[in-house]
Amino acid sequence: MANLSYPRQQALQSPESCATIIHAILREQYGEEFYAWDPATVYLEARADFNADMCPEVVDRMSAMQVVMTSNAFFERLDCFLPVANALNDGSPFFESFSPVSVEEAAWGLAEVALNREMLPFAYPIRAFIKTILRQNGYEKDQWPAIFNEAMGAKPSSAEIRASLGASHNINNVDSYIREQLTDLAFQFGKIPDMKNLDDIILQRGLEEAVSEQH
Repeated sequence: MANLSYPRQQALQSPESCATIIHAILREQYGEEFYAWDPATVYLEARADFNADMCPEVVDRMSAMQVVMTSNAFFERLDCFLPVANALNDGSPFFESFSPVSVEEAAWGLAEVALNREMLPFAYPIRAFIKTILRQNGYEKDQWPAIFNEAMGAKPSSAEIRASLGASHNINNVDSYIREQLTDLAFQFGKIPDMKNLDDIILQRGLEEAVSEQH
C-alpha cells in the first residue's frame, strides 16, 4: 500500500502539481464528498491516508477546484474567475481576487476547467475582462486563440476545448503555454501508473489522447 501511495504523496506535496492531478487523486480517494470539506480537513485526511504534507500551492489549487466543481461562480463572477485562474496556474492564494491574470493564465484556466467539468456561458463582466486583455495583447477578434473563440461562444463546449488543445493553430504565446502545461500535466499523471487514463476523472477523455494530438 505504501508503494502505491508514494507517487500520490509526492504529487500532493509538490508545488508544481497541476490542479487536475490533485483533483483526480482526491476524488479517487474520497469521491465527491471532499468537495464540501474545508481545506484543513482535506489536509488532515491527506496526511493520514498518503502521509502527505500538502504545500500551500496544492491547497489553493484544490480549493479552486472545489469551487469549480460545486458552483457556477467561475462563469458568473469576475471576483471568482480571477483567483481561480491564478490558483490553477501558479497556486496563488485563492483569496487574492484581483491579482492580475495574463492572457496565457486565462487560457490555461479555461483549459483546466474544461478538463474537469462542462463549460457554461460567461457573464458579461468576465467576457469584457477577457476581451480587454486579448486586445491589450494585440489580438483582434479574428485572431483570437481557438480556446477563447470556443469559451466565449454562446454555448461553450468542454469537448470542443479539449479537442482544440492538441490541434495545430497559429503558433503564439497562448498555444505554446497551453502545450507546455498540458505536456507537464501528462508527465505528472504518467508518474502514477494506475492513473494514466483519466476517463473516469475528466469527462470521458483520456489525457494521453489529448497529448498525442499535439504531434
